Amino acid sequence: MRVLFTAVPIYGHLLPLLPLAEAVVAAGDEAAVAAPASMAQLAGGVPAIAGGPEPQELLAENDRRTGGADMADTRDIFPVASFFAGARVDLTYDVALAQAKDFGPDVIVAEEYDAVGPMVAAALRLPLVRHGIGLPVSPPPLGPAMRELLAPRYAGRGLAPARRVALVDPWPPALQYPQWTPAADRLPIRPRAYAGPLPVEPPLPPPGPAPRVLVTLGTVLLDPAMLEALVGAVAELSDVDVLAVVPPGLPVPPADGRANVRFAGFVPMARLLDTGVSAVVAAGGAGTVLAALGRGIPMVLWPKGAEKPMNAERVAAAGAGIAVDAPGGAAEAVRKVLTDGSYRAGAGRIAEQIRQAPEPAEVWSRLRDRIR
Repeated sequence: MRVLFTAVPIYGHLLPLLPLAEAVVAAGDEAAVAAPASMAQLAGGVPAIAGGPEPQELLAENDRRTGGADMADTRDIFPVASFFAGARVDLTYDVALAQAKDFGPDVIVAEEYDAVGPMVAAALRLPLVRHGIGLPVSPPPLGPAMRELLAPRYAGRGLAPARRVALVDPWPPALQYPQWTPAADRLPIRPRAYAGPLPVEPPLPPPGPAPRVLVTLGTVLLDPAMLEALVGAVAELSDVDVLAVVPPGLPVPPADGRANVRFAGFVPMARLLDTGVSAVVAAGGAGTVLAALGRGIPMVLWPKGAEKPMNAERVAAAGAGIAVDAPGGAAEAVRKVLTDGSYRAGAGRIAEQIRQAPEPAEVWSRLRDRIR
């Protein structure tokens, strides 16, 4: 069986698909990941095929269409919907369709925000598997806004939406909303923190006697001032070791004058957590949340944009972390999650749910039977 994986060309959207793609290859089936050239190396042992324009080109076109509106301001959801279901579809669909025809998939696995893969599945009359990232497409107005933009694009091509055969969902029940009811076609999957195909160079500093606190904004918020605000607040705790991660595309600061602060460039999350992290301070992206809580590490979250406020609310509600509304509150919150064992216990409960979820190999076996 041949499986084509498609995702919005953003690290946090592509990386969650890789464990299932690797399971497809390990089972003796064929898989390919559609990704732009700059992201192809992330797929490691899974072949990558051209997936359309680079993220910078898509963002520039979306800025042109929306007048440069701030996509982090969720009071107006249109710029985000325009990126996912407008600009990206218009610039990517034709290339993606041609590549898919050359590859000849039997099924397409598309992450939940991806609008191109499902349209290709519709054109080729293929079954569609949706792969979740975190909470269902959020914030809540985003789904309807995307559907409104997609309707004329489907109609103009004479397409009807592809048949969904399954929803692969890595988000544990403890982080779902209280009123959540699992979809009938839901297949839970154990998320896995991205480890990357290559060793980290230079090697990360080993942990010392002080608790290590990882500070990261993920791979989307390219704002050095925001990162420094968080780092500065946490570094006020002189008895912690701060390891700060600079998002891709930004320069890594030279050696920091603060004795308890070290910066690193983009490093796969699994490698970061392997250095003995005791707490994670982050913006609240789904990948970071699942990686940290999958290891039972409590969190302090300063959520900014997109689904992050909802993720932070669910982490706090589960007793696995603290949400702050300004970086100045991070130091006190870090102190609390390090000294109050209830937060580590809350993170541990979520880690246990994640450990009980099926491995990707089992999920692919069930998916393959369902597709056939």
